[in-house]
Amino acid sequence: MSAPVTPPTDKQAAKREEILNVAWEIFAKEGFGRTSMDQIHACVGGSKRTLYKHFPNKEKLFEAMIERISGRVIKALKPRSASESLEATLFRMGVDYLTVLLSEDGLALYRAMTSEAQHFPELSRDFFENGPEAATKSLAQFLSLQQSKGSLPDIDLETAAELFLGAVRGNLHLSAVLAGRSHSPEVIHNKVSDAVRAFLKD
Repeated sequence: MSAPVTPPTDKQAAKREEILNVAWEIFAKEGFGRTSMDQIHACVGGSKRTLYKHFPNKEKLFEAMIERISGRVIKALKPRSASESLEATLFRMGVDYLTVLLSEDGLALYRAMTSEAQHFPELSRDFFENGPEAATKSLAQFLSLQQSKGSLPDIDLETAAELFLGAVRGNLHLSAVLAGRSHSPEVIHNKVSDAVRAFLKD
């Protein structure tokens, strides 16, 4: 019988978050390929043993960042209230989803993955599977429930999820990634509202 896994203490969890935050600043500035564990250790301080205990290499660090931001995306696409209308739920999901994508961390991760994908295919695959693909599947699950209630027509649910998320992102995401443009909450709300209306239009 294997020994039970001991949950991390608050201190250990705080240290892990500190390492992640520091490492992410370096990744965002230098890129994954040019970042080393020595750089991260120099900025975090403390012993190397502590750093490597939490993350044995920079790949594991980057995977943790993918998991952190992907988790925010999936959380954004979860329904909160059974009494909420389909239109209101999709609007809230769309706003939360786009807000994560346009956040500083969200944009940095996207830029890092697009620039490093050719050199680090395993990381880019991990990003796709836990990010865009997982987001589509999560929304498709919600749409399946709505379809069973008769709120949506008989359509392919993953295709529908892709269409909705694509409409929400639109050029706002690309303009932020490629042109460095920032978008106000009002712009985000208007964009999502238009996407919801187009998606639910008969």
